[in-house]
Amino acid sequence: MVAKDIYQHFRPKEISFIDRIDNLAQRVEDTYTYYVTEFLNPRQVKIVKSILGQRGMTYYLSSDYYQTEYAKVILAPEYYSFDEADFEMTLIAIDYNAKFNQLTHAQIMGTLLNQLGIKRSVLGDILVQNGKAQLVVESSLVSYLMTSVQKIGRASVSLKEVPFQELLTQEQDYQTMDVLVSSMRLDKLIATVLKLSRQEAVKLIVSDRVKVNYANVGRTAELLAIDDMVSVRGFGRFTIIQENGLTKNGKIKLTIEKLIHK
Repeated sequence: MVAKDIYQHFRPKEISFIDRIDNLAQRVEDTYTYYVTEFLNPRQVKIVKSILGQRGMTYYLSSDYYQTEYAKVILAPEYYSFDEADFEMTLIAIDYNAKFNQLTHAQIMGTLLNQLGIKRSVLGDILVQNGKAQLVVESSLVSYLMTSVQKIGRASVSLKEVPFQELLTQEQDYQTMDVLVSSMRLDKLIATVLKLSRQEAVKLIVSDRVKVNYANVGRTAELLAIDDMVSVRGFGRFTIIQENGLTKNGKIKLTIEKLIHK
């Protein structure tokens, strides 16, 4: 079992996920068979790496082989011989007439989750770029999607499997900035980093437009910590990189890394 002091490095809401991964690792060791996870967000991947690293277990990340944000992880026993096919993930291209329609990430996600009832965990990245769209999915889902998705938004679409060599890549850049805040409350960080009033920040939080480490957060007074990533729909996202002490009047000095989409 993983040492329980690992809990202190993560948020209380993440404890159940920590225990689940630890139990999976124990199952791999007990049964001597490899296990492939569902798609995990980068925060979950960080937790998995911490747990498996502490256990000394061999593992493989799909994001080490394909440039994606979401990743699958193979937990492996000693005998295991790695094969990329064991990630069980497929890249699908979504073809449509970009002259009359421009598909968005939200439209694609809405079709898959809301109309088809697909779980988020079987979906990886959704990539939209210059009139092109792609979807990384669990391989077992491919046939169902091919026969079930003919329209997204107002656009008629056709789906086809393509090799990962054709994976679209999004150019991203990060801006590092120093900010001063009176506390580590979520609403105050959002207001400061995004240059909004606190009232505007509160409205974003209570309307479910804010996530912390990829999880919905409805509490304006949620306290943040180093390495927490905050995403605000319509405004982008930022990560708390470092705490740099206090000013003379008691404000907290932070270094923030803000994602910029090119």
